[in-house]
Amino acid sequence: MEAQQHLNRFERLICEIFAELGEFEIVSKPAEEKTNIDVKLVSKPSGPSYRFHVKVRERITPQIAVDLFERFQREKLPDRVVRIIYAPVISPRVAEIARQFDVSFVDYAGNCRIVDSASGLLISRSGIPNEASSRSPKNADPFSPKSSRIVRAMLHEPQRGWQVSELSEHPDVGVSLGLASRIKQVLVRENYAVVRDRLLFLKQPVELLEAWVRSYAGPPGRHQYYVRGETEAIERSIAAWCEKSEIEYALAQFSAAWRHAPEVRYSVASFYLSPEAFGPRRLESLRIACGAQEVESGANLVLLTPFDKSVFVRRLPARERATSPLQTWLDLHSMAGRGPEAAEAVFETHLREALASAAEREGSE
Repeated sequence: MEAQQHLNRFERLICEIFAELGEFEIVSKPAEEKTNIDVKLVSKPSGPSYRFHVKVRERITPQIAVDLFERFQREKLPDRVVRIIYAPVISPRVAEIARQFDVSFVDYAGNCRIVDSASGLLISRSGIPNEASSRSPKNADPFSPKSSRIVRAMLHEPQRGWQVSELSEHPDVGVSLGLASRIKQVLVRENYAVVRDRLLFLKQPVELLEAWVRSYAGPPGRHQYYVRGETEAIERSIAAWCEKSEIEYALAQFSAAWRHAPEVRYSVASFYLSPEAFGPRRLESLRIACGAQEVESGANLVLLTPFDKSVFVRRLPARERATSPLQTWLDLHSMAGRGPEAAEAVFETHLREALASAAEREGSE
């Protein structure tokens, strides 16, 4: 009975998905196992046909997906048979892993990616509301301001193994043990990390970094000014005012990128300032001291409000401090124009080797 219900639901979805390609009829023969379904789709009156071997799963997490898809690659199927994972919910992370393994998938709402290389078939649908998603347990968000401190600390030391208590008490993190435990569970479940010898290690640090930037909104506020003078002179003037006023600061965006990758060129000075700098009296003091005029366009000085104090972690130690390569990469990648290109220069110079080494180590375990 259960297999028949899955079959009926899947048939409706596959007909809906293929309707844009023409008229098809279904010839179905359920497999003996209740978790598998065989479906043949034939176009009318005559044309291409597709056979699907459907693997039904009530729940599939990224942690499960990797082992499952690796097993699929070892299983032989007849020619021109497409294996499809069919589950109530396919999370973005599972969908990403399925693409890496070239596995097709369909969820209960009809969101899908169906690939048949032999016939040149590629169907991709996304963004369809899925009621089953609301019934799925909600994970803690590893990229929220406080939680991201944990991700940041691990990416700064990608080959290190961590006890959860070490993460929560780390001076760059400072979150509750409960939050650190929940983020650990998410990182393991999403297959970004693995527990070995009671320590938490990054497993896919590059993928974790890419997931972070996809949810990263950038600085929550910005003030734009025009100041007379060369860019580096403006940066020195702002840095001097911050130190005199005891304001925490860091050069940011392209200003930071130039310190990390000198091939990056820029003409706008950018700073993160701690929140107390943005009070009316403080800003007036800065404008007078540095000759800054607030403008809506044509700015050559941008002051950014940090989403969290962790943007200042691992600044360069020089007098004109710059955000860490990691924070610089995040900010550049979230910008339009030349931002992503500059981010790539910072990544190649400062991040790729360490992150790749951590991933290779886990791959060899």
